Amino acid sequence: MYVCICNAFTDGAIKKLLNERDQERLKPGEVYKACSGGENPRCCKCLQTVKDMVSAHYAEDQDIQAA
Repeated sequence: MYVCICNAFTDGAIKKLLNERDQERLKPGEVYKACSGGENPRCCKCLQTVKDMVSAHYAEDQDIQAA
């Protein structure tokens, strides 16, 4: 599913980036920049989704480590 229409990237791109660079603990802004090819947000409607996906990714990582 497209997360950002303005700069055309998907949830798959976010998941792939987070998995590939998991040890870096990326911030939502860093994820946005990487997935958008360095572009800045335009309408900003996607930013909450990016934040939620980053938070969920690292929360799952915490759950795995705690088990």
